Amino acid sequence: MSGFWWFLLIIVLMLSPMSMLMPSARQKKLIILREKALGLGIKVTVLPHQINDDLRLVGAAYRWLRPADERPLAGYLCLLKKEEGRDRGEVVFPNWQLASGKLDFLSVPQQAGLAEWLSYLPGDAFAVEWGSATLALWWHEQDSKADLDTLNAKALALLGLSKQR
Repeated sequence: MSGFWWFLLIIVLMLSPMSMLMPSARQKKLIILREKALGLGIKVTVLPHQINDDLRLVGAAYRWLRPADERPLAGYLCLLKKEEGRDRGEVVFPNWQLASGKLDFLSVPQQAGLAEWLSYLPGDAFAVEWGSATLALWWHEQDSKADLDTLNAKALALLGLSKQR
């Protein structure tokens, strides 16, 4: 083998690990999705979250935060998508079980709004949290048809913030 081919082989071996640094097509889609969410004012986190001793959520959390000067809501609830063969709590909305908290802190119109919002969620959504200052959607970000604009508008209306942002 001539010196040129040895040189070329060494260069290829040195540069080949750099190809692994390039984002995949799925990672590029996630970057675009998360940048759009940030542009809409949605906080995105990709850290595990412990709900209670038995329940740990792992996935992406898209959070709508209430402004700090807003009066906090009283109460907390965590809804999990109903899975075949798993009973995690009372079914309170179609295909959604109440895993933690109570619905009684929400008014009847808020419960109806939450039921409507749940129908707009992506197919791979698996949990929803509603706390004193935040509404969070947990999902695997696999559903490429997720309409963040509609989800955002409905979430803001649900939190009573649609006029402020």
